[in-house]
Amino acid sequence: MIKEISQSSLPKLAECALFTGAPGASAAAERGTLLDKALRELFVDDPTTFDLLTAEDKKAVEWGANELRVLSGGYHVETREEHLGMEVPGLSRPGTADAVCVRAKWVADIKTGQVRNYRQQLAAYALACMQEHFADSWTAHVVYVDQRLRRTYDFTRDQAEATVSNLIAEASSRTAEPTPNEFCGWCANFNGCRAIVRQSSEALALVKGERALDEIRAEIAADPVQLSVFAANWKAAEKHLADPLLKLLKARLSDGEEIPGWKVSSMAGRDFVEADAIAKASANVSKETLILALGGKMSGKNFRQFCADSGVEVDESAVKCGAPITTLRQIKIKK
Repeated sequence: MIKEISQSSLPKLAECALFTGAPGASAAAERGTLLDKALRELFVDDPTTFDLLTAEDKKAVEWGANELRVLSGGYHVETREEHLGMEVPGLSRPGTADAVCVRAKWVADIKTGQVRNYRQQLAAYALACMQEHFADSWTAHVVYVDQRLRRTYDFTRDQAEATVSNLIAEASSRTAEPTPNEFCGWCANFNGCRAIVRQSSEALALVKGERALDEIRAEIAADPVQLSVFAANWKAAEKHLADPLLKLLKARLSDGEEIPGWKVSSMAGRDFVEADAIAKASANVSKETLILALGGKMSGKNFRQFCADSGVEVDESAVKCGAPITTLRQIKIKK
């Protein structure tokens, strides 16, 4: 059976050649679709969907629309879905970009949520544009509206063709092996994936038995490769086994079921005061007093957005940087 591949599945296939999209859409995906639609409609002076959004989502859409206008340099930006079909040789399913500016030679896709690598999807969109407009190069933008961030990729025809054809070859290979990654929860093969099951089983097997904890830690830490594998396996077991089971445990206890050794407890919600009451109480105090009462600080991102909303030039010298934060991040190992 021939595997159906779409442009939007290419970033997932770059992580795991056996990825197959699960049916249905999450609440986050539905929100993304709604914001895409609202932004595209703004370019044809139709605020219908935009007016349905929350205040925060409206700000995200407005930022994205403004970013596209700046990128266009005043040229026409096409956002009508019926004019944005992307046909790519070798891909069995067509895709739809969010915006194209033919005169400026770019294609753009709007993304909500966290920042991920969508380079492969944009390579396919760029290739489709080059095919349609007889071009040898094209620019592709990923506009992350929640993060107020844009990533830009410049593709030649050869580069885009190589990116797409290599992924098609890997996804079609009979020898492809599953590779755990950040997109596993979106895959139709997730529950029965042998790589996911193996990760969790191996992590739990290492800590079984009657050995002392010091002995187990020493054995794992003795070999950097073993330490790396254990950390990856344990994180997978925590994400795919422990977290769902703990949520289930809490839900069953909350429904009244008795489970030995566990119970649920609740705390009173935190008091809060809304804007109208704050404005009334602060009528006779200085700005400085009010700011200090509200905590006295805001993030650099929020400060820049506040200045933009207020029509004030950002004083970058006022933006301070705290001490560096060290985090543990899993990276893809090159084969």
